[in-house]
Amino acid sequence: MQTFNLHTHTSRCFHAVGSDKEYVLAAIRNGVKVLGFSDHCPMDQYTVYQDRMKLSELDEYIASIQSLKEKYKDQITIYIGLECEYLPEYKHQYPEFLKKVDYLLLGQHFNRFDQKDFTEEISLEEICTMKDYVIEGMKTGWFTYVAHPDYFMFLLENYPQNGKEAICQIAHTAAKLQIPLEMNLKGMSKGKKMIDGQMDYRYPNSQTFELIASENAPVIFGLDCHDPKTFDDFYSLQNQLKIEFQHMKLNYVTTCPLK
Repeated sequence: MQTFNLHTHTSRCFHAVGSDKEYVLAAIRNGVKVLGFSDHCPMDQYTVYQDRMKLSELDEYIASIQSLKEKYKDQITIYIGLECEYLPEYKHQYPEFLKKVDYLLLGQHFNRFDQKDFTEEISLEEICTMKDYVIEGMKTGWFTYVAHPDYFMFLLENYPQNGKEAICQIAHTAAKLQIPLEMNLKGMSKGKKMIDGQMDYRYPNSQTFELIASENAPVIFGLDCHDPKTFDDFYSLQNQLKIEFQHMKLNYVTTCPLK
């Protein structure tokens, strides 16, 4: 069972609850050995999509987690990170963030600052752009892993062919570079719906992970925690997905990719 979680948010993103300390205590209580905070990456360019901390809050965020890292160092290992969309025209900013934090996650929620989140609108063209940006982002070496690679499936009732091709190409690159792809546990809370005639999670979608398994890309669990209470379900959700996806030969990551 995976005893680390690198996908954890804070109340600074406006759609998470609880104090930073409550996340740490909940992780410790549930036997998590390594906790990574990865709140949504702040950039001044964000306009339409506001669900993230402000750039002016970044230093306070880092200071708060650093304080908890020191206070609870005998009980848990804590890392400070950010979850980012990869936007090529702003690629000069990511190395600057890495000077301040321990790691970055690549979580593509949109492809442009003036675009709505993929859970609000998506097109076949945007899926192709998403794929191109994710692959380019992986090749930079700046990102520890790719969060919810099938996030684009949220609104769709059929898995489009170019979506399958996108996942195959992402998984091929991930396997080559040994960058894990996330099985997002928060997506399970959205429930299942009819996709291609069968009940399935929007994400993590079974068709997605069959394609990922075919490329033997590394797979990592991410709690995508927005409430300290969800740590209570961390291990049960992992076990549930392993049972549901047991027919797939998935290459699960067993050790934390951060050192």
